[in-house]
Amino acid sequence: MKEELPLVSIWMPTCNRLTLLKRAVASVLSQTYPNIELFIVDNGSTDGTSEYLEQLSAKYSQIRYHRFPTNLGACEARNYAIENSLGEFATGIDDDDEFLPTRIADLFEAYNDNYAFVCSGYIWDYGKIRRSLLNSDLIINLEQQLNFNQASNQIFTKRQKLIEAGMFDTTIVSSQDWEFWTRMIIRYGAAKRVGTATYIVHTAHDKPRITDSIDNRSIGLHQFYDRYGHLMSKSNHKCFNFLVHYSEGKKTTFKDVIRYFTPAIFGKLIRAWLATLFPLLAKKRLELFKRD
Repeated sequence: MKEELPLVSIWMPTCNRLTLLKRAVASVLSQTYPNIELFIVDNGSTDGTSEYLEQLSAKYSQIRYHRFPTNLGACEARNYAIENSLGEFATGIDDDDEFLPTRIADLFEAYNDNYAFVCSGYIWDYGKIRRSLLNSDLIINLEQQLNFNQASNQIFTKRQKLIEAGMFDTTIVSSQDWEFWTRMIIRYGAAKRVGTATYIVHTAHDKPRITDSIDNRSIGLHQFYDRYGHLMSKSNHKCFNFLVHYSEGKKTTFKDVIRYFTPAIFGKLIRAWLATLFPLLAKKRLELFKRD
C-alpha cells in the first residue's frame, strides 16, 4: 500500500477581493500535490466573500474558512490559519496571487529539515509583460537575507517551525514577510531557494496590495532596522539605505549610485538611476508593461 504524502496547509487572508480570490482558490485546487488543506481567513468582507466561502467549504472537503467580523489585518489572518490548520507542512498565498500547478509538489520535493524553509523564484505580472524574479538557486544565509528579502513573499516549511518562531509579527506595518523569514533564518539556519518560478504576483488589478502607502513602507522598513540593524554588515547597510531611499519615491542620482553601491544591488541601482535620467521613458515602459 502506497504511503500517503503529508498534509500541506495553505494559509490565505482575504478582504473584499472576491473576483481575485476565486482565481487564487482555483490555482490551489489545481495543484498536482494530492494532500492539501486550504485555510482561508476572511477579514470582514462585505462583497459576498463570506457566502462564496460557505459554498466553497461545503463543496470541497480540503477547504476550511474562518471569518473575522472586522478587518484585523493580514498578519492576524495568517496567524489564525497557521495555528488552526492541521498540516505537517505549511505555506501561504495572497488572495490576488496565483500558484502554478506544481508549486506544492516542487517545494515539498526540495524541502530538507536542515534548512529553515524552502522558497522559489516567482513571476511578477504587470498585465501584459511578465518578469521572472529571484530566478536562481541559492542557499540563503543571514548576510544575504539582510541585503533584501531573498525569499519573496511566501515560504514552505514545517508548520510547527512557524509556530515556534512566533509567526507573523502583527506590530510590523510592512515588510512582515521579510521580517519573519529573517527571524526564521536566525533561529533555524540557512534557507534554500529554488530558482524555478512557481508563484505569480499579480499587479495589474485595481485593488490595493496589502502594504500600499509610502508611509507604511517606510515605517515598516525602519521597524525592521530597529530589530536587525545591529546584525547588518556594511553591504547590508548600503542595501537597506537604498531600499528606504527607493521606497520613499526619491530620485536616484549618480551620487546615490556611488553612495549605495554594493554588488548585491548593482542592477537595482542602475535601473533606478536610468529611471531618474529618463523619467518619460521609464513611465512609458511601465505603461507598456501594464497595457492589456
